[in-house]
Amino acid sequence: MILAQLYRLNTVGNFTTLSSPGLMSSARFLGVDGYHELFWSAAGWTLMWLALFYVFCVSFPHWSKMVEPSSKEHENDRYWSSRELFGLVHAMIISALSLPPLFLFLFDSDERVKFASSPHLATCKVDRRDVDLLDWELTMQAISLAGLAFTTFTLADLVVLSLHGMATLDYIVHHVAFVSAGLILRGNCMLPFNAAVLMAMEVSTPFLNWVTFFRHRGEQYENQVIGAGVMFFLTFLVFRLGLNIYGTVLLVLDQARGLAMPERVPMWQQVLVILAIIAGVVVQGRQNALTRTSCTYFSTGCRGYGKSLE
Repeated sequence: MILAQLYRLNTVGNFTTLSSPGLMSSARFLGVDGYHELFWSAAGWTLMWLALFYVFCVSFPHWSKMVEPSSKEHENDRYWSSRELFGLVHAMIISALSLPPLFLFLFDSDERVKFASSPHLATCKVDRRDVDLLDWELTMQAISLAGLAFTTFTLADLVVLSLHGMATLDYIVHHVAFVSAGLILRGNCMLPFNAAVLMAMEVSTPFLNWVTFFRHRGEQYENQVIGAGVMFFLTFLVFRLGLNIYGTVLLVLDQARGLAMPERVPMWQQVLVILAIIAGVVVQGRQNALTRTSCTYFSTGCRGYGKSLE
């Protein structure tokens, strides 16, 4: 159903390649292409993520021998353990794809680049007539690839959670929201800067996975858990709070002037994306990271804290 929605999002409508008024007047409206390729790419990525998860499950008896068992029985479960590794691998891939473009957007671009869009949905390649964006071709395509990988991973993870009894209401709401936002952003090849900001939050996830996996496996892992906790705390502040707030404020201000999103994007999609991004900032803030993370990782009396901050 979700992949079908991705297909439908992109089968109608014409739009400009940049939401900048100057570009609109010169480029006029261009036809969209590449939606068939995007649909099949999304299907392929989703199947690939599911296959990777079950590779970890099948090989669990081999790689699980490399670590001590957890004192919590459910943390020795094949599916729970495989999902932690699954999430760690995904986060590292997304971070590698999204961090370089994010820093380029931050330090070497103007708002016209940050809020560019493309009519070529398969890869979000720059339209050859937009000469000012030609130097950003590789950056835009890296973000589009990361966006496709991120959205399809979230969909695959929702399937995994549901099939193996790990889905909670929080997880379901979180994943549905991110899949919906991902469908709109990647399905319209727009808001590359905000997409980079959202995906760069995955920088903190490997540290969280490390803590979650090793915290109940004995004192020999204590230093690793504390070190990973410190890194999670720092990356949480920088990427999940600082940059997330900055990107959201910039988006709201530019969209208020009608500059952030292409005209062809339906109003309900524009509103939904902005609300989802604002909600994400609120959720991260409500995690109360300063108090809960400090308790978890810097006080021996609180090391059993088990609520995931993802």
